[in-house]
Amino acid sequence: MNKWVFILLCVSTVLLSGISSEKVTSSYRIGFGVKIGILPTGGITQYAIIHYRQEKLTQIQPIDLPTLLKVATGKYPIPRTNIFTDFFKYHEVSHTRLPDSTFIPKENYMVAFDSIWKIRFDIHPFDARQGEGWSIGRHRPSLRQQEYLFHTYGARAYDQDYICDTSFYKLLRDVVDTAWITQYKALR
Repeated sequence: MNKWVFILLCVSTVLLSGISSEKVTSSYRIGFGVKIGILPTGGITQYAIIHYRQEKLTQIQPIDLPTLLKVATGKYPIPRTNIFTDFFKYHEVSHTRLPDSTFIPKENYMVAFDSIWKIRFDIHPFDARQGEGWSIGRHRPSLRQQEYLFHTYGARAYDQDYICDTSFYKLLRDVVDTAWITQYKALR
């Protein structure tokens, strides 16, 4: 019996020696996403960490904005790992503020999050003091804006689908770009 246990351990060691820990962790990655609309949670945005294993979506984990900011800026480790990565720096997300910003999130160095709602609404649905949005329609973007959002960010139903991965970072860069804002508002 001990002979078989020893043989099994030797075979297992040989088989597993070709798999390094780097290969195991490199098959796992995360992305971030956002939904925009009047959501069942009572908010107008919902954020998520999107888990992938071997490039296949395995889980969408809703999170709050402070947690997203901590993970995305490398203050918290990537879930299920001990790796700290500044995703915003890697994807060149700006820390500047728009001149018309009136809302200051808890992490006031992150600018784009207080402007994301503006692509969906013409005025903030819960607090008019937040200012005007960029949507042509009152409760949803114009058809041309909706088409643009689908082709640019891949979200067919932005209040049901997450704008995620590279599209999420692109959105964060775009909503602080005054030229992009002007172009988006002109889509009638």
